[in-house]
Amino acid sequence: MYKWLKGIAYPLVIVALVAMGMVFTPGRAEAKKEIKIGALFDITGPTGDVGAPYADGVRDYVRYINEKGGIGNGVKIKLIWTDYQYKVPQAISTYTKYVKQDHVVAIIGWGTGDSEALKEKVVKDKIPYISASFSQHLVWPPKWNFLAATTYADHVRAVMKYMKDHWNKNRPLRMALIYNDTGYGRAPIKPAKEYAKKLGIDLVDIEQVGLRALEATSQLLRIKQKKADFVFIQETFMATSTILKDAKKLGMDNVIFTGNFWSSGQKLAELAGDAAEGYLGAMPFGIWSDNSEGIKFAKMLNAKYHPNIKYRDPQYVTGLVNAMVMIHAVEMALKAKGGNYKKVKGEDVYKAFESMKNFDTKGLTTPISYSPYDHRGAKGIRLVTIKNGKLVAATDWFNVPPVPEWEKKGE
Repeated sequence: MYKWLKGIAYPLVIVALVAMGMVFTPGRAEAKKEIKIGALFDITGPTGDVGAPYADGVRDYVRYINEKGGIGNGVKIKLIWTDYQYKVPQAISTYTKYVKQDHVVAIIGWGTGDSEALKEKVVKDKIPYISASFSQHLVWPPKWNFLAATTYADHVRAVMKYMKDHWNKNRPLRMALIYNDTGYGRAPIKPAKEYAKKLGIDLVDIEQVGLRALEATSQLLRIKQKKADFVFIQETFMATSTILKDAKKLGMDNVIFTGNFWSSGQKLAELAGDAAEGYLGAMPFGIWSDNSEGIKFAKMLNAKYHPNIKYRDPQYVTGLVNAMVMIHAVEMALKAKGGNYKKVKGEDVYKAFESMKNFDTKGLTTPISYSPYDHRGAKGIRLVTIKNGKLVAATDWFNVPPVPEWEKKGE
């Protein structure tokens, strides 16, 4: 065979065979043992201030797992990600690519608007989906979306319950709410209205401030006029810092400003300065000042991959936790398939999620469990505060208030 090669120098033979596709280097014919997961990030869009560190958290954990050898039997995770810039149409088209071309078995997403827009698609395509949106509409009723922690409805209720429990004046507690006009921003409005009635809190004003607003004076003047005792802010760092700085200029020192975890961090203190002192945030995740095993691990990971970044706000931890939970579910699915990565499908990952019980994140959250009736993960939450420019715990962990009547849960 190949008698025409006789007398030709060996190196030339190799070159000829390579050109003809007849030489195979060791391992070349063997397919990579990997399971594909898609990811949608906002790194440069309107929520990039919190989206970029979240993306770091997701990518860092996947990288760490792969460098440690993968999730079992030599199988690694291939993360296919896109910066969709918080644009819902781009998220939908990217999702279609992930499912139809890349054949991912699950997706780690980002925003409320896009997660809600894809809510029925993931059911049809059987794609388990965990995102950085904690909208109650994604998991009530439970379908194919999962949350690592509690919902925005839970977060606003937790703050309201805390404020009510610590109210000692002989008149109703007055509350105002500031939101942005996105799915994320609007998420706590209805639960706040419902829970205010139950607790006897007067919700005196609801104001809208854009995510990138540089001024909020007119909205705050109305809140001041209505004599709110505390304000709940559903924004990210940029708008929240604008609100706090303008409130300080208006002399609203007697008003307590609160919000959810997307605007809770030392970055808020950096942006707002003294105006951020005393801010209270609902926090379902570990923070950098904790001494838990989970935060020690997060610090190790951050130092390993980002040696020039010395501090991380909770948004990095959120990405880390979402990746941890997703990869744990994929690993469970792989084991259920006897280690055969080619057999792992979205349905298998979905079943793994719903059977996950007390997954221990070592203090990055309280233990995470799911069931067919509840796709919220960690049920614990606590409040954090800005003190001397640092983000510190203000309370111990506690369970969120009971699910209200309008969020019917299966039995």
